[in-house]
Amino acid sequence: MRISMLIVLMLGLHWTAHAEEAAPAPAAQPGGPDKTLLRELIGEAANQVILKPAPLPAMYEAVIEGEIFYLSADGRYMVRGGDILDLKAHGKNLTEERRNGMRLQALQTLKPEDMVIFKPKGETKHILTVFTDVDCFYCAKLHTEMDKLNAAGVEVHYLAFPRAGVGSPTYQTMVSVWCADNRQQTMTDAKADKEIPSKTCPNPVASQYELGKQMGVSGTPALLMPDGELFPGYAPADKLVGYLNKKS
Repeated sequence: MRISMLIVLMLGLHWTAHAEEAAPAPAAQPGGPDKTLLRELIGEAANQVILKPAPLPAMYEAVIEGEIFYLSADGRYMVRGGDILDLKAHGKNLTEERRNGMRLQALQTLKPEDMVIFKPKGETKHILTVFTDVDCFYCAKLHTEMDKLNAAGVEVHYLAFPRAGVGSPTYQTMVSVWCADNRQQTMTDAKADKEIPSKTCPNPVASQYELGKQMGVSGTPALLMPDGELFPGYAPADKLVGYLNKKS
């Protein structure tokens, strides 16, 4: 994996060197790239695009519908589907750091009352946000370790991510969980494959599902660390606690 990545990086650097010889980098426009060409592609939504200087010279970072792209200084060229790595910082992924920050900003818009929260009896040392699905085997497996997580000071915030989509049977079950008088117990029962009372009410299940997709969630459980890092999949409680302690 490391060898193939190094080859790709070397080829990219080789190509960049020749590209710089062939044509000078475009001069930066005052206030950022001209959005004229971008507007032709995505219409008036281009007016909502956030632009800021990128780590690469003569490039700008553009956030479009929650996804990060890079634009040349003259607004003509766009780079998508690639991350910027800082080789002097041991390959640190600068683009992923920006994604982490964007996830944190999105989480800050959520209200605790819109989550299903399992709190430690003692001090809260870490907050772990989890996109979950009540019909997911590994979500249920993680939930069986809730006592271990809470005992270690980890407060778990559940957000809804019915993988089958809005309107599916799983979605309806999750609406019932969020509308229950005791969300914690109803969540536990649902994950244990017990029948729960069907309920409906104004709820955030659909909006949390859409938020998860914007954050790059494609499966469950999806774990969001306190710094915004997205960790896809299940991990045992002891490893999660160790990782959280290390990060803090």
